[in-house]
Amino acid sequence: MPMNSVEIYNNLARIAYFIQLEETGSLKEFAQKCEIKKRTLSNRIEMLREFTAIEDAEILYDGERKTYYFSPRGKFTDFKFKEFV
Repeated sequence: MPMNSVEIYNNLARIAYFIQLEETGSLKEFAQKCEIKKRTLSNRIEMLREFTAIEDAEILYDGERKTYYFSPRGKFTDFKFKEFV
């Protein structure tokens, strides 16, 4: 069953929260934490990347630490990225 707009927003907020904590794990582990399919998670991360790019930020993956993270470090709220100062 497709997600409605509120479910997608909540899903994006949860994904952004885990990225902010830098405790995502691999894509497979991250998808399990978010209780969604890997493909859905990949699509949601790409959506977040588009929003963060507007604020000159990125979502990157550190293979050594096995986590996604924001660069620069910060958080994503209300579809806006806020850099930690």
